[in-house]
Amino acid sequence: MKYRKTGGILTRKERKALIKSSNRIKEERKQFFMVLVTTGSASMIQGKLGFRKNQKDADFGVNAQAIFDALTLNVSSLFAPPFTDMAALEGFIKAFNEAVKNSKMKLLDAAAQKKTAKSNLYGCLKEALAYINNLAWNSQTNAEAMITGAKMVVKGAKSTQKQDLAVVPGKSTCEALLQCIAVKIDAKYYKATYNWQSSIDGGITWVALDDSQEAKLLVIGLVLGTVMKFRKRSNSKKCGLTKWCKPIDYTVV
Repeated sequence: MKYRKTGGILTRKERKALIKSSNRIKEERKQFFMVLVTTGSASMIQGKLGFRKNQKDADFGVNAQAIFDALTLNVSSLFAPPFTDMAALEGFIKAFNEAVKNSKMKLLDAAAQKKTAKSNLYGCLKEALAYINNLAWNSQTNAEAMITGAKMVVKGAKSTQKQDLAVVPGKSTCEALLQCIAVKIDAKYYKATYNWQSSIDGGITWVALDDSQEAKLLVIGLVLGTVMKFRKRSNSKKCGLTKWCKPIDYTVV
């Protein structure tokens, strides 16, 4: 039997060869489409700072310090190789804090210096973000842990103020300054009482610290080298009593 086609007669053998070729082309197209779907639509897990340069100075400083502390402590040992500009980041944080202090004292040119210091610090934080995203790109399995571990925010995830709690050394040895973002709704701050707790056994038991009416607390008399955990919650008429935040690790210096 012969099969008619446009421009001539197709034999059985030719028809089989054509069908085989057609199926091969369809399969190649299918595979190509799957590659496009896999490489084109699957989104890579990336992070963002979670705050902007125009954020209130106090909160901006807390967030910057939280990122620095997280990269320094490297609790989960995920930040390898380390961020090469840690010394610069530390210097920019100190310069910004000093500029904020001078601005409050209304020293000459303090406002302009604060603006420059904040811009420099933000630029270095963006470099730290690029560093984290590069690590995340090369290890998507650990990407979210890297991003949140650096006190940054996963893109596309609902922001719940990942940098809500930060712990920094006090002015004297064996002191720790706990800082958090004040209760805020729709850009308006509300009075609140802040509860603080510490743990020296990895979070098995918690010890209550003094409550404060400010979003910070200085803890003194700690033991040098102790690895501690801190957590906080707030209580306000507007928001009620919140849950304890995710604990943050800190080594006493």
